[in-house]
Amino acid sequence: MKHLIVFLGLILVGCSSTQNITDEQTVQQLTISKNYVGLVDFYKQQVVEDRNDWRAQQHLAEAYLKNGDLESADFYIQRVIDLSKKPTASAYFIKGQVLARNLNFTSSLVQYHKAIDMGLDSGDVYMQQGISLAQTKQFSKAIDSFNQARLRGYDDVAIKNNIAMVRIYEGDFQGAVDILLPLYEQDSSNELVNSNLKLSAMKLDEAQQEVYPVVDDPIKVETFDNQENVSLKTEEVEVTEISAEEFFASQSVLKESKRSTKRTYHLQLGSYDNMAEALEKRNELLSTNLPITILPSDLGESGTWYRLLSGEFKNYRQAKNFANQNQDTLKDHSYFIQVIR
Repeated sequence: MKHLIVFLGLILVGCSSTQNITDEQTVQQLTISKNYVGLVDFYKQQVVEDRNDWRAQQHLAEAYLKNGDLESADFYIQRVIDLSKKPTASAYFIKGQVLARNLNFTSSLVQYHKAIDMGLDSGDVYMQQGISLAQTKQFSKAIDSFNQARLRGYDDVAIKNNIAMVRIYEGDFQGAVDILLPLYEQDSSNELVNSNLKLSAMKLDEAQQEVYPVVDDPIKVETFDNQENVSLKTEEVEVTEISAEEFFASQSVLKESKRSTKRTYHLQLGSYDNMAEALEKRNELLSTNLPITILPSDLGESGTWYRLLSGEFKNYRQAKNFANQNQDTLKDHSYFIQVIR
């Protein structure tokens, strides 16, 4: 009889172990397939069976969050924080994400700080913290947080994209282009990078750009230098809303851009209506050993065009001297001097 009881006990333990494995496999399959509705149903059943199962309620809150049901996510995660004896760091991280998704970025930072102070050290928490810092205009701290996420193995493209968005928020549109353009060259199919690159180009082109022909007469060059301040004009461009849901992989924000007052001069070697052709032409010009950059410019109804520029100079005279010094290299190429404000 004693042996029979032991045998039955082993059977019961074995059944319990098998059930746990089955549950783990179910969660894994639902998570991999991003079946968040299925995850909600799975954890909801566990909560129905035990309303004091705080682990299940935390997982349920996370599933609701991923499925976009913020009200339900907030209900369950707040129960975990208020009623469980020892809320985990992850619980505060989930609460922070719920607050951020509801555009309460300042409060979300409080929760992220709690999670980090309690020992949560993942790339995810630093990434989300960086987004909330950026949304509250703490730009330097945001970049630091993104780089902390980078050190913890977070995806490089996502990191660079978000740093580029910070540059856009700061009004440094050229800085954003400099970050995003290499990403575009590596993978032109990334829609988020493409959208942000186009946004950067549109913002960068807010200042009126004016073109001047190459002047050979030194007297005319001197006259131009003396009168250039009178000849240049600018026009206001309507500021559009930056939807962070689309561009920042987070929440919406409205940022007014800063007007650039710096004027630079370049040799323009071409202008193309698509990035692929501009890259092809740039590669053809690399053999000239001239410094070649691509500047996206939004031309309104004409769309975004991509200019091939060489050099960056403080005044027209410097640009003209550069052209003269490289006349043998440039003789087979058409170009003009482009001034950009």
